[in-house]
Amino acid sequence: MAILRRLLPKLFRITIEGIENLPAEGPYIIASNHQAWYDPALLIVALPNPVPMVYSMARRDTVFNRGWKRAIVRRVGVFAIAPHEGDLDLTGLASVYHVLSRGGRVLIFPEGRYSRGRRLRPLKKGVAHFAVQAGVPIVPVAIDGATRLRPGPGRKVTALKPHTPEHPNSRSCLT
Repeated sequence: MAILRRLLPKLFRITIEGIENLPAEGPYIIASNHQAWYDPALLIVALPNPVPMVYSMARRDTVFNRGWKRAIVRRVGVFAIAPHEGDLDLTGLASVYHVLSRGGRVLIFPEGRYSRGRRLRPLKKGVAHFAVQAGVPIVPVAIDGATRLRPGPGRKVTALKPHTPEHPNSRSCLT
């Protein structure tokens, strides 16, 4: 991880804005657009150092399908999921709640997979569900310029102010 933190910003000239919007402590969800397979590395590099581990999920059938991949991604906080018809499996759900209950941070891509371009894919409802059920804020993060893995300028990571969604049964939602 230390190698990535030193190498990626120099190689790809990543511009980082809004770091002050990340909560200093406590659990939260980072919700980001997903332009390419290497977005998690760009986001981890953009976070202040040292930062507690940021956990993320990845499909078991594509990211965990080779021994060498499994060895790498587990070391950087990635856990396997096996979505079925767009829904997370029970183990994936339990993993997200477990990380949040222990004060951790979870990176979720609401599109579900990368968009291969600037246009967003339809968003899944899981991010808001996790935030409401766990009572944690969502920190929206935008990645721009990451559609091609080429050295040089043009990558930008922007963290916006956190938002804590209210449970639909809360009093403020009923009045």
